[in-house]
Amino acid sequence: MRAFVPALAAVLLSTPALAASQGDWFASLYTGEGVELRNDERIFALFAIFNAMGFDQGPVTRKDPIPKVVYHPVRQAVRGRVIGGDPEVRKAADAFFEAHQVPLRRYLSYVVGSAQPPFAAGAKSKDLQDLKGLEAVLQKAWTGWKLDELMGQVQADYRKSLKAYLPVLDGPLTKARATLKSADTQEALLVVNLLDAQDTVRAVAGENGEAFLIVGPSEKPNVEGLVREFARLSIEPAVAKKIGTWAGGAQVLREAQLAGANEQNVQDYATAILTMAVAMRAMDANDAAWDAAAAKGYFGLKSVAKMFDDGKPVEGWLLDAMQKVETSRPGPKK
Repeated sequence: MRAFVPALAAVLLSTPALAASQGDWFASLYTGEGVELRNDERIFALFAIFNAMGFDQGPVTRKDPIPKVVYHPVRQAVRGRVIGGDPEVRKAADAFFEAHQVPLRRYLSYVVGSAQPPFAAGAKSKDLQDLKGLEAVLQKAWTGWKLDELMGQVQADYRKSLKAYLPVLDGPLTKARATLKSADTQEALLVVNLLDAQDTVRAVAGENGEAFLIVGPSEKPNVEGLVREFARLSIEPAVAKKIGTWAGGAQVLREAQLAGANEQNVQDYATAILTMAVAMRAMDANDAAWDAAAAKGYFGLKSVAKMFDDGKPVEGWLLDAMQKVETSRPGPKK
């Protein structure tokens, strides 16, 4: 059955009439292990709004006299359309954002639980009801900016990005699931989002517990980043429960930042250590890769990675893992 599904999807999308019809152009692909790869109108609409409202993260190739940010050609085209589109959509979005100043990831959690166009209903999760009404903004953008037409015009770019993940996803994701002991408990869906920044991966849990792995544009599939985000969904809550008792965390973080680590607080740093360990195991990283990560401030990764082998919950051995990080720091330079 798995072999039939991707073949059917390929037939559907190779037929111009079907590909152009509403709802068909983003038909899913499936890997050999049954991981769904698709695009998503809800995420497309949300990031079209974000880009129209000033979301400009991306590689900077020029700083002066004004920064020049590089966008994927699809993102550049969409920005050109929506920034100059119906101003009433931006007005509605601005009012909503002003009243709901929460992290971007929370907006993503809400939209993946909402109905597809015409966005008749929002997410049902009780934890997300503070964003109720976002579906009305999505609907306004969908119709006011004619996003269905715009998506149809860029389907070839999305298909190209989706296909790149087909041959490279199953192995690392299967290994990560085995490490996390989540092989049978968390369905994964990969969603391409060419309206995001280069090499960005954002993961959120759906209302049925599935992992939405949302990947931005990249020169080659960002599998390591994807696996790290998959791991974060289960690791981050465990870290939040225990990390407050890591006495040496603040000092280790300062030293890690000096070496090149990007995290700004102890919880994010501990989460990064654990997710990096999972991803590097899944990618069969060589010794040079482990050493390079340690040199950038992610100390003791190999020792931490081995701790997953016991099969115990992360919160049960988290502080022991952080002790290994602490003792793996390079000594003071003379």
